[in-house]
Amino acid sequence: MALSIKKLSISIGKLEILHDESIGISDGSKVGLIGRNGVGKTTLLKAILGKVDYNGSIEFHGKVAYFSQHIDLNMDKTVRETIGASATIHQQGTFEKELQEVERKLADPATYEADNSTLAKLTQRYSDLLAKKAKHSQSKPSNKLKSVLQKLEIPESWLDQKVGLLSTGQRTIIALSQILSSDADFLLLDEPTNHLDFKRLNILENYLKTFKGTVLMVTHDRYFLDRVCDTIIKIENGKLGKYIGNYSTYLKTREATFEAQKTAFALEKKYLANEKDKIARIGKSPLKVAQGKYREKLLQKRKIIEKPDLDKSQFKTHFESTPINSKILLEITGLSVGYEKPLISGINLDIGPGERIILTGENGIGKSTFFKTIEGRVPLLSGKMVFDARAKIGYADQELKDLSSDATLYDEIFSLLKDMATTRQHLSMVGFTSDAEVFKPISKLSMGEKSRLNLLKLLINKPNLLLLDEPTNHLDIDAREIIETAFLNYDGAILAISHDRYFIKKIAQRLLKIENQTIKEMPVKN
Repeated sequence: MALSIKKLSISIGKLEILHDESIGISDGSKVGLIGRNGVGKTTLLKAILGKVDYNGSIEFHGKVAYFSQHIDLNMDKTVRETIGASATIHQQGTFEKELQEVERKLADPATYEADNSTLAKLTQRYSDLLAKKAKHSQSKPSNKLKSVLQKLEIPESWLDQKVGLLSTGQRTIIALSQILSSDADFLLLDEPTNHLDFKRLNILENYLKTFKGTVLMVTHDRYFLDRVCDTIIKIENGKLGKYIGNYSTYLKTREATFEAQKTAFALEKKYLANEKDKIARIGKSPLKVAQGKYREKLLQKRKIIEKPDLDKSQFKTHFESTPINSKILLEITGLSVGYEKPLISGINLDIGPGERIILTGENGIGKSTFFKTIEGRVPLLSGKMVFDARAKIGYADQELKDLSSDATLYDEIFSLLKDMATTRQHLSMVGFTSDAEVFKPISKLSMGEKSRLNLLKLLINKPNLLLLDEPTNHLDIDAREIIETAFLNYDGAILAISHDRYFIKKIAQRLLKIENQTIKEMPVKN
């Protein structure tokens, strides 16, 4: 067993994440950990690493490497210096305790009075534990590094750049290279697919499928879950549910289970109603009263069947845009974008109201710079952009830098709307309804919850041109589907950077690709 969790309870403040939950993961499994934003997926990974307090037992075997969705690299170091350093390895401590116990037994004269087979087993176990300790004490970078760099197609031109000059996607690739080249045999990956281009997504898929060790990963990429995972664990209602198979198999199993639960609940409800009716019709003689009380006690002892719940997000949202009658919202001619040197040149693009356009391309090729140039954060190098006089831009950056981390959700939105009722109404549109959610500090939100809040914030001014940089990153699957539907009903124009294959298939009317420092129109595949 790669991971054994027994009677696990985790609370963050007054919020109980898990209560008395037990589950196991077998060696070599590829497990997808799913659940709505804020249910505790990242917290569970941190509990496994011993980074948060919990009650119960967590045991894992082997060396664990952890990829965090909050990529924490030294921005002043070069890529070469960064990838040359070892990934942090988290070790299971129980074998060291066992080693001490075996040493104690070997030092006890009574051990040698026992039968020879017991002593032989103890001596062999001691030898195995010493070898395990020696292996865990290794700190040199793995010799797999060169192979991983080649697989991830990290070019020489990156190596002497400072990490701070890389794009978010490039930094993700560098952080992954550290993890994948480690000598860990158990990988904990928190949103590893965010920010990756198609090429690296395919590389990572193939790497994890052939990885000899165990993988437990949080991801909401539906294609990725289908192609890599053989097991799904879902956190819902404070419980851990385990499903054998990939994501599509999980959906079928979950739906079948839900239908069975609905039938059981309906039958139980009917049975209870009949029993209560019988009790109500029992006569008032002492014998009949005793029979009634006996029946009532039987009902009280009966195991309660709870009403089934698919644990799906229930919020509904609608995005409004400022009306515009022109045929062209934005006309781009001969545009070059970049910093000292152009990243993309010769861009010619017309965007009309209501168009849904997806932009793709490799990491670090200039996609986000293009958006920042349209929005005005980065000056254009040459060419021109002509906006309609009624154009209103809403820009969502992938790093969520436009949120105030020291404010509450309520403060952030009230500062724009200046009305309590309207603020609560808007927050409910993206799934924040209870006081506990609404008045929570933004710094305490999960990345998915921050993404929803960020999207709400930019939509308050009713923009008619949305610039969305990886809009589905961090969002749970339910939230993705709700927001995708809202985008389909949105009257304004959408220009989005995305490598979410489900999102692209559902949303794209036009598909653009950056290649050879220019933008090309690609056919849309249905």
